[in-house]
Amino acid sequence: MAADLSKKNMGDFLGEAKRVMEALDVLQQVHPFVGVAILAFKAIVNLELTRRENDRRVGLMLYQASDMMNMLLQLNDTRDPAIVGTHGSIRGRLDRVLDGIKQDIEDCGNAIDKYYKSKFMVKFFRSSHWASEFLKICSSFSQRTQDLQLALNIRTTLRVDIVMDELDKFIRTQSDREAKFEKEVQMRGGREKCLESEDKLVELLKIAKQREGRPQNKAHADAATKDVNKPTSKTDRLDASLLYELRAPLRNLLDENRALFMFKLDTQTSDIKDVIKDSETRIMWAFNSRFRQVKDLDLRYIWKEMKWTTSVKTPYFIAELHDYYVNRFSRLRHDALFSEAASDASSLALRVPSPTPTVSVVSDSEGEDRELPAVDSAYHELPIVDPADSWCLKYLSVFYVPSLSEGFDGDANGLVSVREVNTFTSAIPLGWTLPKALAYWAAGWRVDSQYYHARIEQVLNSMVYAQEDVLPENRRCIATYLDSYVIDGIKRLVRSLAELGPEDSDLDLAQLTAQRRNAQEETLADKLNIVKYEIDSKDSIKLFGSGRMENFLLPLLYLVIKRHLQIMKLASTVTLVERELESATQTLGNILDGVSLRVGQLAGAFLRFAMISYLLPPLQSHFVSRVMIQKRDSRGMPMACTTFGTVQS
Repeated sequence: MAADLSKKNMGDFLGEAKRVMEALDVLQQVHPFVGVAILAFKAIVNLELTRRENDRRVGLMLYQASDMMNMLLQLNDTRDPAIVGTHGSIRGRLDRVLDGIKQDIEDCGNAIDKYYKSKFMVKFFRSSHWASEFLKICSSFSQRTQDLQLALNIRTTLRVDIVMDELDKFIRTQSDREAKFEKEVQMRGGREKCLESEDKLVELLKIAKQREGRPQNKAHADAATKDVNKPTSKTDRLDASLLYELRAPLRNLLDENRALFMFKLDTQTSDIKDVIKDSETRIMWAFNSRFRQVKDLDLRYIWKEMKWTTSVKTPYFIAELHDYYVNRFSRLRHDALFSEAASDASSLALRVPSPTPTVSVVSDSEGEDRELPAVDSAYHELPIVDPADSWCLKYLSVFYVPSLSEGFDGDANGLVSVREVNTFTSAIPLGWTLPKALAYWAAGWRVDSQYYHARIEQVLNSMVYAQEDVLPENRRCIATYLDSYVIDGIKRLVRSLAELGPEDSDLDLAQLTAQRRNAQEETLADKLNIVKYEIDSKDSIKLFGSGRMENFLLPLLYLVIKRHLQIMKLASTVTLVERELESATQTLGNILDGVSLRVGQLAGAFLRFAMISYLLPPLQSHFVSRVMIQKRDSRGMPMACTTFGTVQS
């Protein structure tokens, strides 16, 4: 392996990891007990695959991990790992090794996560520490590979010493950017002298920022050297977080990062398990009729009666959904008035009467049921509908079609698939019925938006008043926080939300949204407590909720700034560590970066939608709802506003 390392790039390392992952999937099906190590390996590889930029040193570690996991594939030649030999069973020997592999992979993932989050200056000045940490991890992987050999009774000798020598050389090799930066450091007396002088560190910080993303551009490199004597701006000052990472032991930094990384890893592992489970479910579904794939009983009934296949056009789906519930609630009112058995309204599992335009029965003579050898009688009965949900019916009207369509048609392709229907219903809060979920998607989210608009404004105002009572030594860091671009960005975001319509006075809807808010805030608060209210990148935002970011953005933002307000109130009696509010500012900045990324996606979708609508026949309307349009202010900072409208050709 080591002899070829110099010829490999990051794509080769990740390609090898993906190849091993595919082979391990097959192995796990045969020997499920090895899953404890395989899931951890797949999780860190998947995290690396989703990064926008990759580092070759990280690739070398993953390559070493892949080499270790490749040894597990020898189990494919073992029919029964439980067979006991002279040194015990293979399964018994492997269990101990697998637990160690899992721990080593978690340590590797934590180091990678912290390394990527560190600024270039920290990586450069702590390069020897990072190299030692990476080599320590690679050495552990090599040792685990030998342990696997012994557990599997493999007699091939590994040349571990040669492998580690090669890895040491490649991990310590500087990149072009690092080599150029090294020259700047040597011009200022070397690393030790620079670390002792904050003025020299400020100069180097300016050079690092000016070369950011342009390491190959000589013109920029020359300009960076010439501009170091310019007055120091706010953005170039040495913040407390940077100084802390330059001086704190690397082991402390890794230990502090572990809780946040394990939260990421657990989420990634859970996603992998869900994918495996979903794959198994799809295989079982392949043997059933299409309508049986729909999990919700009401939607399953509609799907069956309309004879839809895997998907249906969104307008048709929403129209049929409306007609279905109009018919159901109308029948309930009719039965309440004229049926002698109206007192037993809770048991409404009725045999389907004669067909109506919206609810019809497919007879056996049409061939639908003859395809199945045994049909559950429940498929012939209308599901139970709660009469108390009749207030939801007004939110299934044409005025709320855009929001309802968006709720189901997540990819905005104009079709609602079985998968999207099941995704929608699986996200329904516990204790809610489908009509309540539809009412929330139609109008309830507007109520939530206004609620969080008011609460966030209230917290921001409280921060201004809290500033007056803080200790003198805390005033500068709090003023820096309140004057930062992130606070302006939050104000622009929440003040762009649309005003409420007639749903403002609906008490049923208000109660429904309050239930959801309380449950969602409790879930988000638990996750934020795990990571100590620190969101380290815009990619980490997805760990706090499933689906689209706008589904949990406002409560997340509210809970985070509410925590920051608590810190400010504490500042009236306790001296704050300066990097506390620097981390708080960075967290808000990462949230707003996520908003900007989402805005770009929606703007692109909006443009494509408008182009498609131009080509469609006249008089056909196409709805666009909750689209955040990106704007920039006079300083070039991103702004986001929410608009509601209709695109018409």
